[in-house]
Amino acid sequence: MKVQENASALLVSLILISSILAILFLTKEKWISQQNITQFYSEKYLADKYHFLALYKEDKNKLCQKLKKDMIIQSDFSPQKLNFLQYQFECQFNSLFRDKKPTKEKYIPFVQLSDYLDLSNVPAQEIYTIRSLSELPSSSEENPKIVIAQNEINENLPQDFYGIVITDYLFDITGKKMYGSLYSSFDNAREERNLTFKKEVIAQLEAKYSYWQYLPHSENTIGAIDE
Repeated sequence: MKVQENASALLVSLILISSILAILFLTKEKWISQQNITQFYSEKYLADKYHFLALYKEDKNKLCQKLKKDMIIQSDFSPQKLNFLQYQFECQFNSLFRDKKPTKEKYIPFVQLSDYLDLSNVPAQEIYTIRSLSELPSSSEENPKIVIAQNEINENLPQDFYGIVITDYLFDITGKKMYGSLYSSFDNAREERNLTFKKEVIAQLEAKYSYWQYLPHSENTIGAIDE
């Protein structure tokens, strides 16, 4: 009887030991698996951080000017795909026409020119100053010009002019036509048959002298994009 009891106790002990060993084994396997997963994702995250630093050093103003988009993400300019992060930043469009681009206005009165035109991106040598219509630069619909009249002008226009004229004085022309818009702080409002609005001229000027730039402090990283 005593032998039977000892055998039963031994069996229970063996079962208990086996259960404990099984639990320890499974726990170890689970721990190893978790460690492998942690290491795998840690390596991916560190790789993301490395590539992020490379993306961060890119000249964002140049990228904005090149891509001409309100929002730029890393796939727009880099083939490197991040695992858990998506790097992005915003760009701002600065138009030559600060208030609004003319859509049909051939005459635009102003008090402060900077409220209407942003000339900061126009090279000084590409802003022509004249005292007579004979000094107007040659122009075309594809190559319009920006001109500042430095005094009163009431003359005959010898050839068509394409572009923008800015003046603080009387500006009255006869002869050929001016295609574009007249910006004036002087009261030049009248029915001027020789001044014609032309949207293609305005579009060319905007394309040439408007610019995109990085919007400061707009960088952002979005997480969890792993597939």
